[in-house]
Amino acid sequence: MEPVTLSSPLVRLDQLLPADAERVYEYCQDPIFERYLHVPWPYRRSDADSFISGYIPAAWASDSEYIWAVRDPDTAELLGVIGLRLPSASIGYWLGAPHRGHGYIPEAQLLVIEWAFANRLVDTISWQCLEGNMASARTARKAGFSFTGVGPAIQAHRDGSYPPSWHAVLRATDTREPKDGWPIEEPVG
Repeated sequence: MEPVTLSSPLVRLDQLLPADAERVYEYCQDPIFERYLHVPWPYRRSDADSFISGYIPAAWASDSEYIWAVRDPDTAELLGVIGLRLPSASIGYWLGAPHRGHGYIPEAQLLVIEWAFANRLVDTISWQCLEGNMASARTARKAGFSFTGVGPAIQAHRDGSYPPSWHAVLRATDTREPKDGWPIEEPVG
C-alpha cells in the first residue's frame, strides 16, 4: 500500500521524513521509552535514520505495518508516531514529552482506527502495553477499547522476553465510548 495522509483539525498524520530523524532521536531519549517501549536502548541517531529511511518504507510496501508521523496541522511539527501492525492488527503509538496531555494521540488513534475499519483492512484492532503504562491505557480506553486482561506481550521486548502486558480490543461494531473494566482509576461518565 502507498502511504496515505489522515487529518483532523487537531492533528495531521503523514510520512516521516529524513528531516524528522533528529526529533525522533531526541524524543526517544525519554526514560519512559526505555521502560515501556520496544525501541532499542540506548536509542541512537542511527536508529532513527534506519527507522525512517528503511523500516517504514519497507513496512508500507509489504503491508506489514502502516506508520505515520503525528504532526501539528498548522506548523507540521513532529509530535509523535502512530502505527498499525498487520496481521495482528495491533495499534501502537508514542508522543514526545512536550506534547503530552493535549489529546493528540487519542485523536490520531481515532483517525487510524476509522481509516482501517472504513477500508476493511481489519474488523478488530488490538492494543497492548507493558503492565503499568497508565498513559497508554488511558488513551486506549478513551478510544473505546475493551480491556481483556493481562498476558504476555505479543511481541518480544528488546531483551527477548514477553513481559506481562495489558491487552484490549476494539471491533468495528463497537462504540468509541470509554468502557469500564480498565486497571485505571477513572470511572466511565
